[in-house]
Amino acid sequence: MDRIFEGDPAPEECFEELVSIKSENAIGATGKQRLVPWLRKNSARHGDYLVVISDPRPQSPELRDTINAMVRDLPLDIRSRMVIVNADSPAENRRWLKKSGISDDKLEVFSDEKMEWMQAYTALGENRWSMTMFVLREGKVGKLARELDQYGASRTVRNAVKALAEERRL
Repeated sequence: MDRIFEGDPAPEECFEELVSIKSENAIGATGKQRLVPWLRKNSARHGDYLVVISDPRPQSPELRDTINAMVRDLPLDIRSRMVIVNADSPAENRRWLKKSGISDDKLEVFSDEKMEWMQAYTALGENRWSMTMFVLREGKVGKLARELDQYGASRTVRNAVKALAEERRL
């Protein structure tokens, strides 16, 4: 399979298979429309972005440290446009979020136990599994960081969002 790079079309159908950790059901077409900015009913929001942090490793300590740092370091306007996609079950995600004191309103987490979303986005890593960051906008991959470093993840996300904003102004 060809890898996805910045500027490539962003696959959409795979979002339907993401599982909500709240309901334990796939989000389906309605959830996809709510989540993916350019598919929303409100056309004023079509130019918005979505940051996706994915990690295929079960119970990844690096992802969990990254989530804690992002909740602490990133402003709400970025976090409200961010989702986490991992291979853990919805129950495992809920247990960890509760144990960590992270509430549902601070961050949205989806389960991809079959790794269908991660395969569609080529987010499994080339030589080893690792975290990947995608910033999606207007049907394309606007920014991409493979093998995302847990210690610099918040800065990487902030810089990617800033760069996309600057590109829009040009």
